[in-house]
Amino acid sequence: MATVEIQLPDEFGSVAEYAAEIRRVFERYQYLSNMHILNFFVTGFWQELPAEWREYLVSDRCDMDSLISMASTGKIDQSAPESLRSYVRTMFHLRLNYRSSRPVDHDEEERRRKELWYFLDGMNPKKQVEVAELSRLVHEVAAESNCSLAVDVGAGQGYLSRVLAYSSASLPVLAIDSSDTQQRGAELLQQRTIKRLRGPRAAAGGFKWDDRRAERLVHTVMHVSLDGAAQLAERAHATAPDARWLLCGLHACGDLSSAVLKAFAESDATAVVLVPCCYNHISEAPRERSAVGFPLSAAMHGARIGQNALKTACQATSRWDASPEATVDAFRRNHMRALLHQLMVAQNQIAPDGVAPAVGRVTNSELQTARMQLPACGTANASADEREFAAYALAALTKLNHAWRPTAEQCIACYRQHGSAGLQQIAAAWTLKALAGPLIECMLVVDRALYLAEHCGSAGRVRAFALFDPVTSPRNVVLVAQRR
Repeated sequence: MATVEIQLPDEFGSVAEYAAEIRRVFERYQYLSNMHILNFFVTGFWQELPAEWREYLVSDRCDMDSLISMASTGKIDQSAPESLRSYVRTMFHLRLNYRSSRPVDHDEEERRRKELWYFLDGMNPKKQVEVAELSRLVHEVAAESNCSLAVDVGAGQGYLSRVLAYSSASLPVLAIDSSDTQQRGAELLQQRTIKRLRGPRAAAGGFKWDDRRAERLVHTVMHVSLDGAAQLAERAHATAPDARWLLCGLHACGDLSSAVLKAFAESDATAVVLVPCCYNHISEAPRERSAVGFPLSAAMHGARIGQNALKTACQATSRWDASPEATVDAFRRNHMRALLHQLMVAQNQIAPDGVAPAVGRVTNSELQTARMQLPACGTANASADEREFAAYALAALTKLNHAWRPTAEQCIACYRQHGSAGLQQIAAAWTLKALAGPLIECMLVVDRALYLAEHCGSAGRVRAFALFDPVTSPRNVVLVAQRR
């Protein structure tokens, strides 16, 4: 089994020991991460919390700012129950330290910054940083592993592929995506980039373009499945026979990340460099097909996270204190949606265990239209919050094209029953749920790292570390495996 390089909390002597502990802690608090905010009032989730937690979380000692600070920094008032403070401490303590030990060459950084100007078409600032950092790492791994082909899976518009193939380090790339539309867009951007690289500014800057370089990037449409390692390897061999090759991907979504790792494990690929994303799209057993996205490793065999908890792993609590108004707004939207679900169940529009329709975000324009349509006679004695919920319900049901419309009186009665204290309860419950998100991400990272180690050979090397700023790019962990 290969070595696994992850910066663990101090008391853990091995990744396997750490994996066992985070699995135990997750299972203890699984009811929190699996809470479905939509069913908050219908299921009476609030009553599932310990009584002393409930008392504190709706007290004057715990306002919205306190919840945001708790989630972002781990700070919690000393007057909070010890069991609650222990939960918060544990969720922060068990988080992996993903700090990278990679040295920074500032001269090289400046050179790359100037060179990447030619490749930035269509990228926002976040994507620019991600592509720059990941392309540098892929080039490093390719050089270390003597790889002469990179297979970029989930290549999308080809942002990473173009930098890998056409920058000065120049690594031939097979760019794979399942979408014809994405391929066409990538090929259009490829031609724009080539035109730039042929231009006078590139020549004046010392960039030497040769038209034969255009052949170093090939786009193809292919669906990569969890059991599709053979087809992926076949396509790589057809592109560059006898070449040593690596797999890479930037924010490969859900099961696609697992598919890339399985393709590495089950093929002759020399290395893999992958930044996963969209944990909520990872499949788990039971499933009709034998292949699943989690668990992959022997250490996590039999573990199950659950769909709601996988969504929790996507939470970016590190951003909450940077945008407190946006965070409170998210609490309010969750509150309104949960109230609407409670109202629809109470009025027999949805069964208590039925599938709720996906409303999505109700825009300010849609809310304003609904406010103007509210009957004055039904809302004359209602508070501003009660009227706002009535407007939200009307706007959301209109967005859904739902035939049923509640009366203003029904909306007001629902709000009076659940709404006044409900917002603080929703905010508190959502905070407790989100606190478990990084732990769930750690379970996924460790499962994937151990799986790579199991299939990398005893001389292999597996790493997991942060490649991007977590506030700017919450999905910032890169997995690297190299066979030797």
